[in-house]
Amino acid sequence: MKQAYLKTEMSQHEMILNQMGGHVKIIKGIMCYVKFNVKNIDVEYVYHINNLNNYFLQRISPYPMNIGTYANKDEIINVIKHDIAQFENASNSTVFEEFISINKRFADAEKHFEDLYLYYNIPHDMFKKLNDSLDEIEDYIKNCKNQSTRVYFEKDPENLE
Repeated sequence: MKQAYLKTEMSQHEMILNQMGGHVKIIKGIMCYVKFNVKNIDVEYVYHINNLNNYFLQRISPYPMNIGTYANKDEIINVIKHDIAQFENASNSTVFEEFISINKRFADAEKHFEDLYLYYNIPHDMFKKLNDSLDEIEDYIKNCKNQSTRVYFEKDPENLE
């Protein structure tokens, strides 16, 4: 009975989204939820395995982050293994919880920024100042990296050169 209900519900969603001009592709698969606890901080993931054996991974806690799409179970397990090891290593920092808090603020700022440009017409000078502020933050992050001691060596950073 539940399966029939879900199919009916999905058909309704598909119809409405098609009427809105969207192109809907139903991807059958399995959604998995994984939870670890690192020094009383929940680190949670969801990933979807589709019928082509592609894995789409997101970290949902302690802050949301799309991690990527992977070709097989070994890749996704390896990514989660390193992610947890990095959180365990970072948890040794005396400011671990503050780093988590800043990351949550970045996620909130992303939502605020989206609301800003979707709901308001921002003058060019204000937009330029926002963009310049992001450049300053990026530069400061790189300076912090250059003046800090590396503590995790199992893999290289993917986003910070």
